[in-house]
Amino acid sequence: MAYCSKCGVKLGNHVSHCPLCMYQVPEDLIKIEEGSKIFPEAVNAYDRQKEVTRNMVFYTYFMVSLATIGIFIIMNVLTERWSRFFEYGVVIVLASVILVFLLLGYIKRIAYIFLGLGTTVLFITMLLDGLDGRLTWSVTFVLPIAVVSTLVAIIVSKRYSKSAYTNHFIFVPVYICIALSVMLPFVEIVIDLNVQQSVSMSWSIVASFSLLAFSALISGLYLKLPRYVKERLIRLFHI
Repeated sequence: MAYCSKCGVKLGNHVSHCPLCMYQVPEDLIKIEEGSKIFPEAVNAYDRQKEVTRNMVFYTYFMVSLATIGIFIIMNVLTERWSRFFEYGVVIVLASVILVFLLLGYIKRIAYIFLGLGTTVLFITMLLDGLDGRLTWSVTFVLPIAVVSTLVAIIVSKRYSKSAYTNHFIFVPVYICIALSVMLPFVEIVIDLNVQQSVSMSWSIVASFSLLAFSALISGLYLKLPRYVKERLIRLFHI
């Protein structure tokens, strides 16, 4: 603890002037006080290590993808019968790099992640459709399904983030089941309209009701179970 060299009053840490006589404290004394802390400031090393590990994983996958594309190019040069395989392979590898980038959490907002996943899927299918002029399913099938599934995923994720059970991870499969129950009927409608030009709801209704019943059962059991049973389930399933 430092003392004022003029009036002798005890000084607090990191003060530049004496609170009694307003005498200026020498800078060397302030530096000594700052360097004589018993306990250093806490630094969270987990986030830093997590960032380093994530960058290493993405860098490794990116380099492997470049090597794979290089192999495709060499194979395409050596024999022309690999040309179509080369085109498909390059599209899939590039799309996988985008997906890995999104799944590693470089984008924080969950809505942007789902939007990126939907756009990537649509991008893949349209490129594959463009490579083979005989295919037309990217616009008739994938486009409406990708748009609706992305919107459903964004809406459900936002509802989950604002719910009272956000930290209860057992409700994650519940919300996934709800999203699938909404999306599956639309998928069957798109398939029916493009295949048989008529709508006949069959398997999607059964699947949707089953998913809703499962989500209701899980929610009811978790909310009605005794506290000690919930704690055992949390420890058992890490939820």
